[in-house]
Amino acid sequence: MEENLKVKKSTDVKIENNNKLLANNEKYEGKIIVASGWKGRAKWIKAIEYLTEPIESDSIEVFFDLRNPAGFGWIVPLSYGTLVGSLSYYDPKLFIPKINKRIIDIHGGSIPRAKPEYKYGIGDTLGLIKIFTGGGIFSIGEMLETIPRLVYENDNSLHLSKFNKLKNEINKQFRLTIILEKTWRVVLPLAFRLLKDKTVSVNEEFDYHSFLFRTRL
Repeated sequence: MEENLKVKKSTDVKIENNNKLLANNEKYEGKIIVASGWKGRAKWIKAIEYLTEPIESDSIEVFFDLRNPAGFGWIVPLSYGTLVGSLSYYDPKLFIPKINKRIIDIHGGSIPRAKPEYKYGIGDTLGLIKIFTGGGIFSIGEMLETIPRLVYENDNSLHLSKFNKLKNEINKQFRLTIILEKTWRVVLPLAFRLLKDKTVSVNEEFDYHSFLFRTRL
């Protein structure tokens, strides 16, 4: 990797077009793939996560709160520690599940809930971010296989078709999340009554969240 990749750290980059950019007053030409994060309009939700000492559990727990519309908290046990966090439009610290373990590290930030926009890019810059959970790794994996054809063959057909498929799913998630935000105090108790003591199996739904509503409702 090191032999074929030259990394230049820069905080002053201007993209002139798909084949030219300026970085610290130095010009570069070639196929440009943007990976600089989301820059467009969005509803921003805040997230925070603690890494704590390990707990005696092998189950992932998810927590919902009537005071936290379209947000949630989580406990994820790992071999080296436990991830405990939450996301919310308000202060996410208010909704972090309580566990009696020492905090080792804290990280977090803001996550955009956005409608995707096409460009020669990969990652959050395309807006292919799962609306409810903020996950972006899945779409990166899906788009990654399109990059060689885009760069070496100057053919964006696969890149565009993959983007459009993921865009349709993200837009569905966006609309569903807006509905959840407006009906949270009604939908949340109803969902718990309907799903009480039931086991829900998921496959594609793990990433294509809109499928949950198609198959369960």
